[in-house]
Amino acid sequence: MWSFFILSSSGGDVVSQFELDFSYLASSWYVPVKDLAAIYKEFYGKEIITESTIAECTYLLFFELHGERLLVGKLFPTFASKSPFLVEKFHEYFLGGVDDMAFWTNNIFELTSHMLENGTSDCYLPENPLFINCTKEHKENHIRNKQSKHEHHKNTTSLLTETLEKNINYTERGVQFNIQPWATKSLRLINHAFKNNVWRALAATHQKSSKHISKPAASYFLTSPYARLGWALISADLNQDGYEDLVAGAPGYSTMGHFQIGRVYVVYGNQSGLPPEDMDLDGKADQILEGHQPSGRFGSALAVLDFNEDGVPDLAIGAPSVGSQFLTYKGAVYVYFGTEGRGLAPQPNVTITCQYSYCNFGWSLLAADVDGNGNADLVVGSPYAPGGGKQRGFVVAFYSHFNRSDQGLLSVQDANWMVEGEENYAWFGFSLASCQLENVTLLLIGSPTWKTCSSCNPLLPDVRQSVGKVYGYSPPSTERWFEITGDKEMGRMGLSLASGVLSVAGKTRKVLVAGAPTADSSSRILFMSSVLHQAGLALVYDLSNSTKPSLLSTFSGDKRFSRFGGDIYLSDLDSDGLDEMIVASPLRTNGVTSILSGGAAGRVYIYNGRQASSGNVTGHCTSWTSPCPEDWAQYVLISPEELSRFGSSITTVKSGTKVRKITVVACFTASFYLTCIY
Repeated sequence: MWSFFILSSSGGDVVSQFELDFSYLASSWYVPVKDLAAIYKEFYGKEIITESTIAECTYLLFFELHGERLLVGKLFPTFASKSPFLVEKFHEYFLGGVDDMAFWTNNIFELTSHMLENGTSDCYLPENPLFINCTKEHKENHIRNKQSKHEHHKNTTSLLTETLEKNINYTERGVQFNIQPWATKSLRLINHAFKNNVWRALAATHQKSSKHISKPAASYFLTSPYARLGWALISADLNQDGYEDLVAGAPGYSTMGHFQIGRVYVVYGNQSGLPPEDMDLDGKADQILEGHQPSGRFGSALAVLDFNEDGVPDLAIGAPSVGSQFLTYKGAVYVYFGTEGRGLAPQPNVTITCQYSYCNFGWSLLAADVDGNGNADLVVGSPYAPGGGKQRGFVVAFYSHFNRSDQGLLSVQDANWMVEGEENYAWFGFSLASCQLENVTLLLIGSPTWKTCSSCNPLLPDVRQSVGKVYGYSPPSTERWFEITGDKEMGRMGLSLASGVLSVAGKTRKVLVAGAPTADSSSRILFMSSVLHQAGLALVYDLSNSTKPSLLSTFSGDKRFSRFGGDIYLSDLDSDGLDEMIVASPLRTNGVTSILSGGAAGRVYIYNGRQASSGNVTGHCTSWTSPCPEDWAQYVLISPEELSRFGSSITTVKSGTKVRKITVVACFTASFYLTCIY
């Protein structure tokens, strides 16, 4: 167990150093050792932690953190190749991800402040600080054997600190740590060389092709840190002026004393499209909706439909982490009714809840005609919900109806339609899509971590983990029409889904495009072959035979860990009756970036709806190198920022009399949170 902890902790450090900017770290720390020792003594009533222990432990943290800055980020390929889970869920995983830990750190800091000011007599203080409670009656303390753990930690700490060449200055009440001058100089040299080389390489790359679009027409941003603007994007004519509007979720948005409550921003379109200016949405959005639950992550998913069938579009918003403060993570979906001429209601008219712990209700949302009456209904995916097991997931639908105006509170038990996943940890409902086949709605559900197994024992050698599966349903029936299973271990086919109309090899077809962003792909340079780990795939399936889709073509990423297919969107950009295929590669780097510091700059590829080739499309290249996703793209959108996961979310907005469409791409930058308009 100890070795497992060390590995997982080290992996988090590696991903942090690869993705995040740690240049703010000071080269000198001051630690008030005597004051901290006095605080511990007051809390425990006796001396439990000595001054020397505090000095040793904090110096170990100081030394390790600066050592990580120097070297650890270079180990990213080693850790990332083990499993995609750490890279993808490092920040967002609802239980123990960085966002969740930030929320709990904030909670515990507030509780600690309360205890310092008011004492601990009215507080319940269990061993696990997550359950500290200063408002309810005390519970019996759990009796645990802590001796062996403390001894192991003490011995390990002493052994490590004895081997370090310490640079410590003792003061009257504490200690001051300083990083060695050679290390500081090395970091400066590496960072300076990295920035120069990377931007030189990027500039050279951008000049190679006329397909590249590197400057957006406008950028919408927030100055609030970690807001994650653009995590969810959708377009619809909310104010009914004939032009589509942009709706953008920012589930990480926080205000003073209200952590990760989330916001949703509405920007109205006009005849010329969206406002072509860089703007802070906190000041210039046409409407702002705000969540109220601590760490509820309001704005994680969006859907537009007429839920109460009054002829005016309504907005459904997912907040999958509602209940975080109780460690239940049940989630909720809020529906805001639209009013003609006045936009959306300022407060939710309908709240839909889930009764299960870890339900994460509202993770994914979709508007689709489930009951067959021609009107869109609300479909909700909960991939982490128990679903009859552990994280099997389920998908439910609530039919739109005129009496919804009188129903302020609903629950999963009130759903009109429901299907569940078939395997533990399969994350059924992670992605949702739909299309119309004649007069039938085909509902598509992704289960990206589905694994092949006979007895579902994950330790058996014949189990292939996270190949992924996509299910097709024709509601209101709950029987499956078809299943498509991935063939790449750890490929996570079905993590993203889209459907539309493409012309492939001269024939117009209804298609399903499924992303497998962590699948390996084969690379060729001249006559040498290699494997690109987690380069990603986009798989195009023909839906002509709706009960047995057939694979038409495959598109592959060209850089390892680039996550090609991380998001996929189909939309008719040129009004020719065919959808263009927009594929994101949010972690794509340019070689130099991945070697020296990290990357996640990202690219977005736009492929014309009239595709001349089928089969392994990106395997047919004009150069000696394959795959070549850029060769077949009509346009390639280049991230305006490094370390941005450009393309994490995509939508298009229709505007103007020529039915022109604008592509909107989310870009989570290190400094601001952008939504880029092209």
